Amino acid sequence: MAKPKRDWSDLPPEILHLICKKLPDIYDFTVFHSVCKTWRSIECNPPPQLPWILEHQTMSDDPTLRCYSLTSNKIHTITCPISCGKCFLGPSYHYLLAYRVGKTGYSWSLLNPLTGIEVHLPSLEEDMMYWVESIGSDKSGEHVVFSKISHHSRGYNWSNTIVLRQIGDHNTVQFPLEGSSGNGKLYHNEEFFFINVTTGVTKVMNIRTQKLVYEVPPIVRSHYDRQFWMVESGGEILHLSKTRGLNLDDLHFDIYRLDLGSGKRRACWVKIDSIGDQVLFLDEHRGVSFCASDYEGLGENCIYFLVKLFLCKYDIKDGAAKELHCPFVGKDRTWFTPRLY
Repeated sequence: MAKPKRDWSDLPPEILHLICKKLPDIYDFTVFHSVCKTWRSIECNPPPQLPWILEHQTMSDDPTLRCYSLTSNKIHTITCPISCGKCFLGPSYHYLLAYRVGKTGYSWSLLNPLTGIEVHLPSLEEDMMYWVESIGSDKSGEHVVFSKISHHSRGYNWSNTIVLRQIGDHNTVQFPLEGSSGNGKLYHNEEFFFINVTTGVTKVMNIRTQKLVYEVPPIVRSHYDRQFWMVESGGEILHLSKTRGLNLDDLHFDIYRLDLGSGKRRACWVKIDSIGDQVLFLDEHRGVSFCASDYEGLGENCIYFLVKLFLCKYDIKDGAAKELHCPFVGKDRTWFTPRLY
């Protein structure tokens, strides 16, 4: 006598929760929820997600976006109709910065391709563009911090204007910065860190009061031949630099931790040779940090670095880099951390 077929929709909720926790890729989590009404009704957040790599796309009429997952080593295709006719510039949070060129100039928005949520950004004056410095959340809520860039016939000039906009409302804070450039900026807990391109001094501004909080002496005087990042990692503020160039054999990162000092001792950068169980994901302009123990096989104390020609993994302890497989080749690829809400 044949055994009766199991009705998988009758699985106990506790079993379904265990299954959810074993799905390291948000794509699998989405497929899980689409199996049936019962599975879809389970209230369970996906596990922490690693960034995907978004394939470069420029004003395409195709509503599909392609993303590569390091976790599953698969290409995921997302159908997102509101992405048609737009360009994407990153960055590595769950929103993508999108723009469209119309008759009246540029229109900008933040787009979550998994949910279809789009947040429209305020219009900029003529001949200005956005450059996103940070998208994230803190005690004041979700926000986007961006620079205004002057757009001239000879190229782009960095503006000294920083704008903070709260996502979900129309509150905008705007203030000038002296000596800022395209390298080494970070917004964290209402403080904006940036490196003065002329002096190399790191300045820390309170983005609400627009007051200077403190300064950090320079690590090196010459900043023109180096590439910089500032990243919050495991509660620490890190300063990373490397010489410019795409030669993988010569790739080397110098890493410093911010020491705020105490008493009469001033804040300073302290060189380190380990970031512990953290792992960093960098593109050519910004970075994000994750705890390696949350992800099987990720590897701690390392940097995943995405540049125009390759994707590599840099071992901080050994100071060695190796190229990793990436199906997307070309410029302007970016990290995108998927989120379903």
